Amino acid sequence: MLKPKPSLDLLADLLDGLDIGLCAFDASDRTLGWNQTFLYLFPEHDGFVHVGEHYRENLLRFYRTRLTSDEFRYVEEYVASGIARHQAQSRPFEFEHRGTWLRVSAQTIPGIGRVRLWRPITREAAPAAAAAAAEAARGAPDGIAAANADGRIVSANRQFGQLYGLGPAEAVGLTLEAVVARAWQEAGGEAPGQLLARLRESLLFAGAPFEVSLPGDRWTRVIEHVRESGARTGVHFDITALKREQAALRAAEAEASRRASHFRGIIEHAPSGMLVVDAAGILVEANRAFRSALGDGTGGGLVGRPLAALAPPEEADRLAALLARAATEAGPIPTEMRFRRPDGATLWARVSAVRLALPPDPASPLLHPTLLQVEDVTARREAERRIAHMADHDALTDLPNRTLFRARLDALLGGEACAILWLDLDRFKVVNDTLGHAAGDTLLCEVARRMRAVLRSEDTLARLGGDEFAVLLPGADPLAASRAAARLVEAMQAPVTVAGRAMHVGVSIGVVLAPCHGGDADTLMARADRALYGAKAAGRSTFRLYDPAMDAAVAERHGLELDLRLGLERGEFALHYQPIVTAAERRVVCREALVRWHHPTRGLVPPASFIPLAEETGLIDRLGAWILRRACRDAAAWPDGTRVAVNVSAAQVRHGPLIAAVQGALRESGLRPDRLEIEITESLPIEGEAADLLMALRRLGVRIALDDFGTGYSSLSYLRRFPFDTIKIDRSFIADIADPGTAAIVRAVVGIGAQLGATITAEGIETEDQLAAAQREGCTEVQGYLFGKPVPLEA
Repeated sequence: MLKPKPSLDLLADLLDGLDIGLCAFDASDRTLGWNQTFLYLFPEHDGFVHVGEHYRENLLRFYRTRLTSDEFRYVEEYVASGIARHQAQSRPFEFEHRGTWLRVSAQTIPGIGRVRLWRPITREAAPAAAAAAAEAARGAPDGIAAANADGRIVSANRQFGQLYGLGPAEAVGLTLEAVVARAWQEAGGEAPGQLLARLRESLLFAGAPFEVSLPGDRWTRVIEHVRESGARTGVHFDITALKREQAALRAAEAEASRRASHFRGIIEHAPSGMLVVDAAGILVEANRAFRSALGDGTGGGLVGRPLAALAPPEEADRLAALLARAATEAGPIPTEMRFRRPDGATLWARVSAVRLALPPDPASPLLHPTLLQVEDVTARREAERRIAHMADHDALTDLPNRTLFRARLDALLGGEACAILWLDLDRFKVVNDTLGHAAGDTLLCEVARRMRAVLRSEDTLARLGGDEFAVLLPGADPLAASRAAARLVEAMQAPVTVAGRAMHVGVSIGVVLAPCHGGDADTLMARADRALYGAKAAGRSTFRLYDPAMDAAVAERHGLELDLRLGLERGEFALHYQPIVTAAERRVVCREALVRWHHPTRGLVPPASFIPLAEETGLIDRLGAWILRRACRDAAAWPDGTRVAVNVSAAQVRHGPLIAAVQGALRESGLRPDRLEIEITESLPIEGEAADLLMALRRLGVRIALDDFGTGYSSLSYLRRFPFDTIKIDRSFIADIADPGTAAIVRAVVGIGAQLGATITAEGIETEDQLAAAQREGCTEVQGYLFGKPVPLEA
């Protein structure tokens, strides 16, 4: 009996029905074909393996879809090892794949090539392994049913019946639709209508795979091969595990998507700036807080751009280092950096970067993202900048202060030559005391503006305090320094309008050069101060270059200051008195107290030498208080009841407790207030506090005299501001009183004094002719050597 010759179609059906997966290759390792069991065991190859393709190309495609970016460099290694195993396999081996243990073997077929076979096996192992093997066995692809052209089953194997819950013989004569409907009915339910309709439609298609849902959430996959006669062979795979895996994967993907959406929502509404960048540094998320801080309301122009494009170029290295550290180190990596706003302004931010381990998001795959928390610290940075600026700049003029000036000087010393100009304003106290501190501040700002205007951009102009300034001139020689000083003096010649009044304020300047005048800052600044003292001694509103001879003058001044302090403690001062008499009878009506200093080694020191020093050092208050006490005590003992006149320094009126000193002297001596006459000069501005002080003295009953009238800048306006009791015409007018013009001035002053009710005293009368002229012009009192020199009371 001859065996029937099988057709190729039948052989293909039989191969697909085997529970062994197979794949055939030619002698050059090109793919010839495979059965459906191979695709069931390795569904990841479904659609990726092609006939005629070399095994290497298949491996390359397989690995590229499954390797991470970090593993890409190993793909050639994986492919090479896979080909080597494929070509060198000489005996079977076992491995686990997707929960199923497989035994793989290779067979060489002459004239064809090689065939690789994968057979599901069970293994005696631990309970967990045994359960996994049993689960794998339950999924073996061995359900086979043959049907005629009408779709009715003519034969089916045992596994087919197990899949659908009936014996093999029971399936004969039924269509697949009827088999599935019966499976649902026996489970107590009805098969879905759509499922049954799809099964009927499957008869119209040849070989199109379809899936069948069964009770208990079971699924099968059916692949039918239809021959020309219409007969068909169906291979049925239990894909329940695969479906569960796919459902779990979809659930995981949905959860990942939900989490990713939740994550984006948290980032978007976070109160601080949040950014997410990918491994290449591309911005993929920028939340509302960051967009607001940056000044980009939409964010549309941010996402997709390199994060480095939002920062200045000089921040590139800092940003790259931050992202690199975040990729390799655990925990947030902090730094501070700048971002550029669209309007060109700078956003300072404290940035903390951390690498995220996010669940995969199918809608937006993102490899190795980095989260950056961005805190806007621009206000803090600006406050720090302002504080740092305030620490080394003058608050009023915004010029560098002494600290910054010293730092810049120290930086120059030892390098290039430089010059230092030490400046002090002339007559600034007049403005400050006359118009108040607000006016003084306005003046200082104008002075700073004028000085800056005549200096170079590389020069440093600093305010050291009060009305003291300094200039640092890099690279200046004596000529350049002198020219700069001359420009500064010239800039201050024009009057300065303050509070609606034109004020004349000059500047005196001391100049030193480095390194010829000193190599360190302390020495140079000390010698600049000595040069400034020389400029003041020369008449002010000028400059002087440091001369070593100035050291001796400074030493002398310091010695005199020390002796002055000791002299006050030792009682080395005495009062001499010069009489003031009536012009008609030559009767003594007042005596002017004049202080004298009898130094034990210097001898008689003239007042012109120590009075200015006492004013500069603040000793004038002690000396003035002593003069008042002594003069009042002496006058209280005079039997003739004459007045005593005491000169008061402008410094005493501006800064000293003059009222308390006068009250104390009157109280201690018992002298009547109307016998004390306080003499002031036109150097004291009678406005503000000074005017209040003089009025307080008037209320005490003390007389106020204007001494040296005519030597100031505004003599007539002076008389209008305060009702003086006595006006003393300066000796310079009396010396020229024979001149008709001078006599007319004296006559006018006498007339004004008479209208004001003031006594007019002519100073410096030395001859009878001068006395006669003073009498003719109407002076009521006279003083001078003609009537007596200043002498002590004992004389």
